[in-house]
Amino acid sequence: MYGSETYNKVSRFVREIPPALIQEVRLSNSVSRPFGGTPKFNSGSLFNGTGIPETEFAMGQRVQHAVFGEGVILNFEGAGAQARVQVNFAEGSKWLMMGYAKLVAL
Repeated sequence: MYGSETYNKVSRFVREIPPALIQEVRLSNSVSRPFGGTPKFNSGSLFNGTGIPETEFAMGQRVQHAVFGEGVILNFEGAGAQARVQVNFAEGSKWLMMGYAKLVAL
């Protein structure tokens, strides 16, 4: 759609490119803040103080969803079960509530 970013799966032929010719690009640890509020996170993790390890999910991480399949975490906001995570799947980007999404880290 106009004005939105879309990400596609990496081609299976990328593995044929010699590693010396590949430049790796990392996602930034930016956090969406509605109306300029203060950030809820001080790192790239999705959870902070909820009993779930902070490193379980992070931006750029690959995850599996029961309905949408494999995807990559692009963004997140909120905390705990009310946290929302933006994941790029093969069919497009989706915002999911962490309390219901049941994502599995890959």
